[in-house]
Amino acid sequence: MPNKKTIKEQERDLKREIDRKNAEEPYKFTKKDILAMIIAAFQIIFPIVVLGAIVFGLFILFFTKVFLK
Repeated sequence: MPNKKTIKEQERDLKREIDRKNAEEPYKFTKKDILAMIIAAFQIIFPIVVLGAIVFGLFILFFTKVFLK
């Protein structure tokens, strides 16, 4: 057990290893990676847009019913 590294030491070693690998061969995004990022963005943004459209529609409906009587 005396050879156990702390979490910070492990994290530092891992960061150095990742930086070394990135320096040797930088990561390049493929078309598949970019498509996955676009799909993930739509999965996050689309429900917010739909919810906003529904709230806006209800808002317009309410005010047309109230003020155009």
